[in-house]
Amino acid sequence: GIIDESVLVSEEEIKTAMVAYMEMERQLLEGAAGTAVAALLKKKDELKGKRVGVVICGGNVSLDTIRNILN
Repeated sequence: GIIDESVLVSEEEIKTAMVAYMEMERQLLEGAAGTAVAALLKKKDELKGKRVGVVICGGNVSLDTIRNILN
């Protein structure tokens, strides 16, 4: 098939991923795009040394949402 694996991530993991991405890349990231980053972080040990492609798009996030995530 086209998809090798699906990874379930929690809301908390998505928030953590959003913050990590924004800190590392200095770009805004909305929650929907944060799911891909959260999955990568969850599987980072398994993926170490491998080439992985992920599409990250979407910075449509309000300042209030960012404040809530950071607090």
